[in-house]
Amino acid sequence: MAAHAVTALQSIVSRNADPIDRAVVSITSFETSSHAFNVIPQKVEIMGTVRTMSPQMRDLTEKRVVEICEGIARTFGGVARVDYNRNYPAMVNSPEQTAFAADVARSISGQCAEAPLVMGGEDFAFMLEERPGAYILVGNGDTAMVHHPEYNFNDEAIPAGCSWWAEIVEQRMPVGN
Repeated sequence: MAAHAVTALQSIVSRNADPIDRAVVSITSFETSSHAFNVIPQKVEIMGTVRTMSPQMRDLTEKRVVEICEGIARTFGGVARVDYNRNYPAMVNSPEQTAFAADVARSISGQCAEAPLVMGGEDFAFMLEERPGAYILVGNGDTAMVHHPEYNFNDEAIPAGCSWWAEIVEQRMPVGN
């Protein structure tokens, strides 16, 4: 039954999400009440994460997660209790602040590449829901992305990052004004 739920949850993105309005549903943990190979467990706990780019898609995804889990459990004579906790919202940069940060980066290094859309969870998303701002990747060379177990901070990026921050302050809060 739990395997059916995991498979069905993946259909939210392919069957319910508007392809323009991105969504990710990831099952990240699957644990049973039995650790024996020859015992059918009485309880299964499935955990995961949902990422969406809009509040409407968050609502739809939550609704479908509950419907799918409860429906599949009912189909097989079981009961599902869904504890859906909304956590990280989508991290959406404000266009004005992003353009400013990119212009400052260009003034420091002569370049500023477009960063790919990232659907990961980031604490800064809560700040961006309250105030306009921009989450900017300074650049770390050839390594895994942040929050990845193989991420390795490149100390050589410190001078460029510090120069960027100092220039942001100098342009937004010039001395003598």
